[in-house]
Amino acid sequence: MLSTVRLEERGLPAVAVVTGSFEDLAYRMREHNKHPDLNVLVLPYPLEDQAEEFVREAARDAYPQLLSMLGATVD
Repeated sequence: MLSTVRLEERGLPAVAVVTGSFEDLAYRMREHNKHPDLNVLVLPYPLEDQAEEFVREAARDAYPQLLSMLGATVD
């Protein structure tokens, strides 16, 4: 999360990618670091005990939103 804040401070597009278990912490940290508009992308929790296909599907589902948050166009 702090790395994402530092990238944003340098004017680089950044997204903090967290699982649902860290969502509240991510929002508190962006407020604490005075970056209330910092992009946070929340993935399902848990991921570590899931089948590979579940994790791949979660990544595929999140990818367009991640690109959009970074300012890329999605075709």
